[in-house]
Amino acid sequence: MKISSKDILKLILSLGITGYILYNSSKTTDWNQIWEALKSFKYEWILLSILLSLFSHSLRAYRWAMLLGTQGPRPSTWTSFLAVMVCYLGNMAIPRLGEVARCTIMKKEENIPVTFSLGTVITDRLLDLFMLMLFTMFLLAMQFNLLKSYFSQFIDNKLPFLITLWPYLILAGIIGLLLILFVIRKSKKEDNPNSVYFKIKQKTIELISGVKAIKNVENPLGFWLSTLGIWALYFAMLYVISFGYVPTAELSLMAGIAVLVMGSLGMAAPVNNGIGAYQALVASILVIYGISHNDGYVFAVVSHGSQVVSVIIFGFLSLLILNFRKKKKRIDTH
Repeated sequence: MKISSKDILKLILSLGITGYILYNSSKTTDWNQIWEALKSFKYEWILLSILLSLFSHSLRAYRWAMLLGTQGPRPSTWTSFLAVMVCYLGNMAIPRLGEVARCTIMKKEENIPVTFSLGTVITDRLLDLFMLMLFTMFLLAMQFNLLKSYFSQFIDNKLPFLITLWPYLILAGIIGLLLILFVIRKSKKEDNPNSVYFKIKQKTIELISGVKAIKNVENPLGFWLSTLGIWALYFAMLYVISFGYVPTAELSLMAGIAVLVMGSLGMAAPVNNGIGAYQALVASILVIYGISHNDGYVFAVVSHGSQVVSVIIFGFLSLLILNFRKKKKRIDTH
């Protein structure tokens, strides 16, 4: 897949933000203590966490296959799983590149239009956002007083920066929108199926149909149960790691939910695979639950690092399997 200059710019920006967050979140970190803690970790809990994560990826692939199957023959969950793992691998290189990669794979493997696939990916992400909001509201409802000071301090620290930045973001958005409208209006005058207007219109229709695919799934019960299952497994794969480290061995369930919420927000940050943002947010929220920043940072490094390693291993294996399939198809056609 061709990597554009836009993707390279996103990578440079992402690496810059990642480096800045890592520097600021680890300035007070005692790396000798972290190294000693990592050596004493019970790694059987990490292996269990990785296994649970693979189950969650499988459920995501199953759910995505149901969405893709609303327009034609439903692709196999196995093919969807391979595409999802390549997606995670791609996002480690350049944020959001993986989303395009998994849709491109489904185009090659199952001949599903890329724009329609992207629409289903948007639905997939909106469902994640919905579940994250549910967990966040539940956490705030149950422990509002405990978390009130944390979020107030967080907002007070970030608000001045956002106030100075938002006018430039709005201006850039307006300029970009005006340019798009100018191109569309100019192209609309050309009664030509190959014009930019007609191409954008066609792709937009495909994209919207992908987003609306949720209304046409054959098994709504299985779809929503898999959605709940994905997030239940997300919680479990984070929580079981706490048993492998003495300072977090008695972590409460509510603290585990707090880690899930803050970790998910860290993963959503515009940095490579949430590196830096995840560690900073998870370590800071664990302080509220009586875990020192260093111990919280160890937990965050292990919980995040184990998933990064598993994505690298299974992502590359998925690439190899897909390439093997491609070569086999070529041989079979000759």
